[in-house]
Amino acid sequence: MHIETPRLIIRDLEQKDKEQIFKIVWQKNVVRFMHDWSENIPDAESLTGYVDWHQSQKDSTDLYESKRYAITIKGKDRLIGCVGFGFEDTVNEVEMAYFMDEDFQGRGYATEALCALFDWCMSVSSLPYLILTIDAANTASQRVAEKAGFECFEERRPISHQQPNMVSPTYFYYRKYRKND
Repeated sequence: MHIETPRLIIRDLEQKDKEQIFKIVWQKNVVRFMHDWSENIPDAESLTGYVDWHQSQKDSTDLYESKRYAITIKGKDRLIGCVGFGFEDTVNEVEMAYFMDEDFQGRGYATEALCALFDWCMSVSSLPYLILTIDAANTASQRVAEKAGFECFEERRPISHQQPNMVSPTYFYYRKYRKND
């Protein structure tokens, strides 16, 4: 995977990214909504197998497989966040996901990466849309979704289960449809 945007490069994860991923998933505003990552990542070395698996899948275009890619600023090959997709079994749809280093939040990088990966996903699949599910408490992520062209369909409250990583009892369900060519 290699996608270039005006300011970013989205590329496959590499072993050199482990320290930066570890740092980001333990940041206050990231761990709040991704506590399962931090709970399962006690140190950067514990990401070795995770990165190896992504490397083994780097030529795959199967959107139902959970994949994450490095977001880097052009000219600086340092991971500032991740963007990806995968099958969300609680809603039976393919969901996009992202997280960004707190030092780089609020600059439009997540929106730019999300839009670029969405376009790539539409180019390699016949899916009519992709979704985002965002904790109702995560207002920053909601702004990213809306700026990236995702439409909020509804607020949902899981009844028989708690969504992992949810702070509030509800989440917003977003969709973005492929453009009619």
